[in-house]
Amino acid sequence: MHSARSHIGLVRPMNQDSYAVLEDLPQKRLYLIADGMGGPSAGEVASQIAVETVQEIIRKEDLSHPEVSLRRAIYVANQKIFQASRANADYLGMGTTVVGALVDDDSVSVAHVGDSRAYLWHGGSLQQVTEDHSLVAELVRRGQLTEDEASHHPQRHIVTRSLGAEEHHYPDVQTFRWVLGDMLLLCSDGLSNLVSPSEIASYVEAVSAAPSQSALDRVTSTLVQLALDRGGSDNITLILICHGPGGEVE
Repeated sequence: MHSARSHIGLVRPMNQDSYAVLEDLPQKRLYLIADGMGGPSAGEVASQIAVETVQEIIRKEDLSHPEVSLRRAIYVANQKIFQASRANADYLGMGTTVVGALVDDDSVSVAHVGDSRAYLWHGGSLQQVTEDHSLVAELVRRGQLTEDEASHHPQRHIVTRSLGAEEHHYPDVQTFRWVLGDMLLLCSDGLSNLVSPSEIASYVEAVSAAPSQSALDRVTSTLVQLALDRGGSDNITLILICHGPGGEVE
């Protein structure tokens, strides 16, 4: 069971986020978000290339080693974006973040580049399982900024890694176990820059007690509205996935 939403926001002239859900794979499901950068239309092109390429490669994989499959798919997506940016002057410098998850009944494999995030709800708490590739995140890791300072920093949108910036690029990949009642949230920074992890946790906690499609839809809708109420300064995209009551990812 999942709920996905994407909104242009209140400032940007177009939605440069792209996302995909593949739930017809053998024994796995793929959830994917890409947040494009470069204008006026190049960011949209980069995110679309990323999402389409990852889906294409994943469909060809046997998925017995999901980390390898994700790494290969995102590597190929990076090369396609890099090549497209050099074949068309209008696309020069385009790039995109990406966060994707291959999920089955027992485990979640997450890959990411940039500052699009994955959060896991497990054991009554929400944890960010990806580490932002961004300027402010690096300053926080060095102890030069606090988390609160980073959330308001004027350069918080600057990413230090993205697909398309270099010809050869691999994502960070990890795998972890999950159990009945756990939830996974993927999102672009249009949400995470305006809605805090503690706020996200409060809404996810409410739905985790009695998950249903309508409840998941209410949560994703509410989170988008919160970001809009706070200015909607960027495109907003999120996918909320629930480990279902039958022991399956629904």
